[in-house]
Amino acid sequence: MINRIWDPENRYTEGFLKEFEHWIWEVSYRQHTLGCFILFAKRPIERFSELTEKEMGSLSKVMQEVEETLKSIKTFNPDRFNYWQMGNSLHHLHIHGLPRYKKPRMFDGKKWVDKTWGNVPIWSRKDVSHELVAKIRDEIKPYLQ
Repeated sequence: MINRIWDPENRYTEGFLKEFEHWIWEVSYRQHTLGCFILFAKRPIERFSELTEKEMGSLSKVMQEVEETLKSIKTFNPDRFNYWQMGNSLHHLHIHGLPRYKKPRMFDGKKWVDKTWGNVPIWSRKDVSHELVAKIRDEIKPYLQ
């Protein structure tokens, strides 16, 4: 596996989905809505202003691929995407992606409801299980390019 400098103890490896030239796509351990993900910069930087033009340009392409992939999966098929970049706890540049849903989705025997659809999403600090992250990863992997 790639050097995941944001997780030096390798405590959160189940979420790995895809490595791009400048970014890593992982399932988030905080599932605010079904399919939440994180895009990590591959090199050790903290701010958007530190990105090179090439890294910034590739981010758009990565986001497009992520969105198209999730839209193509019947389980997810989000209506919108929200992105947050805060870096308050983890000082490594990463972007939280939150798929948004008008209607509930079913996954892993649970009804997932986007309770704040049309508004700012609820930010949870509670991690989901490693098993659930692996199930979400496994649902997405067959659709990766």
